[in-house]
Amino acid sequence: MTTTLIKKPEAAEILGVSVRTLEKMIARGALPAYKIGPKMVRLRREDIDDYLESHRAAPVIRAVETARPCRYVPGMKVV
Repeated sequence: MTTTLIKKPEAAEILGVSVRTLEKMIARGALPAYKIGPKMVRLRREDIDDYLESHRAAPVIRAVETARPCRYVPGMKVV
């Protein structure tokens, strides 16, 4: 299995956040990152996919509103 390592700007784009927000996520431990060199940081694509899957929003179920009867009063403006 080949591990795909990507740069921070690409990871931020996949997640739809800024690079600074991505760095905050890494700092608080929400996403694992790998330091390759003194300044080189990479993220695994699999970790990003796992993060996205674990933060999937639940479907919104809305109650069906019953229509209230409208009462017409003579002389009332109808809009």
